[in-house]
Amino acid sequence: MSPRLKKSAVITVAALAAVAAFAAYRATRAIEVATVPVARGEMVLTVTPTETGTVETEDTALVKAEIGEQVTAVAVREGAVVKAGAILVRLDPTSLQARLHLARASLGAARARLESAQIALHLEQGRTDAALKEAQARFDGVKQRYDKKRQLAQSGLVSADEMETLEAELASAAAGLETAKVNREQVGLQQRQIAAAAAEVAQQEASVRVAELDLDHTVIRSPIDGTVMEVPVKPGELVLPGTPVARITRRGDLYIKALIDEVDLARLHLGQPAQITFDLVAGRTFEGTVSEISPAVSVERLKSRTVPVKIRLAQPLPELRPGLSADVEIVVETLPDVLYVPTEAVMSKDKEQFVYVVHQGAVAKRPVQTGRSSWESTEILSGLAQGDAVITSLDLETLKPGVRVRPR
Repeated sequence: MSPRLKKSAVITVAALAAVAAFAAYRATRAIEVATVPVARGEMVLTVTPTETGTVETEDTALVKAEIGEQVTAVAVREGAVVKAGAILVRLDPTSLQARLHLARASLGAARARLESAQIALHLEQGRTDAALKEAQARFDGVKQRYDKKRQLAQSGLVSADEMETLEAELASAAAGLETAKVNREQVGLQQRQIAAAAAEVAQQEASVRVAELDLDHTVIRSPIDGTVMEVPVKPGELVLPGTPVARITRRGDLYIKALIDEVDLARLHLGQPAQITFDLVAGRTFEGTVSEISPAVSVERLKSRTVPVKIRLAQPLPELRPGLSADVEIVVETLPDVLYVPTEAVMSKDKEQFVYVVHQGAVAKRPVQTGRSSWESTEILSGLAQGDAVITSLDLETLKPGVRVRPR
């Protein structure tokens, strides 16, 4: 063999030896994994909302404009503490003041017309009553004379000419009486006209009251004692009837509103304990209780169906404000003596559930039968024993049965 070929053979043998040595090193090198021992004891099952909860209050007043006008002044700032009746916002009163003056003037004119009609009616009633009384007396007198003369005429004691004169006089008196009666009836028509004038006065009075109320609505006041949480208007803006101008809340009756997935509804009951944490108070957990479960399931497009739940704190927390976020876990059941592992350690494939454990320094697959579970823990009915080291670092690409590992 030539020296050149001998050199090439030596290089090849060395390369193969290096590859074999590296493979042997990899086969014997253990990777580091995170493990948790299978525990036996009390396992707490919890339900977690579909999204972060929100601190809310029962006593919230959304104050809205009653009329459409321009904002002239905002009397409070967000965060201010106010009493019921405190001025929040002022609107421009100019046009409403003019409207009120017009309504009062119209009311004055209507009252004057009513008063004139009442005076005219009183005078007309006196005149027609007197005329009717006079016509009745004249008719009665003429009738009495006519009756007497007619009896005498039958005995030939009164001439025919005189009787004709009396008959004409009686007819004239009867016509005068009828005219007086008609004139008296005309007073009833005037009374109806007075009723119409009185109705107009009532209408104008109502118009004045409406104008006064509208003018009062240019000063918007707080309906309750509380804290100003929002003032969404500024001077110069035009508000319409129904436009929100302020939101006032009472901070004494706060609760956490959480949305629970409909699949967990059957596990919820009033009075269940809850554990609550706030970003505002980091590192502390607060106790609460489920105080209300909505009877309806909310349905929003592109969102899961959820059930609104109210949770009240066992002890008031002065730092809380409506609108703050809250993380909630509702305790739905406590299992007193069970085997359990972290839920994240349980895997599923082809309807089989299993975990990875450390056995004799290597990864071993263990099929398991699970029971009840929560976000944190899953009950193990069979397949594991207390103390088994369950691997939780499942994100390692090289992790598979048989791989050498060592717990951290």
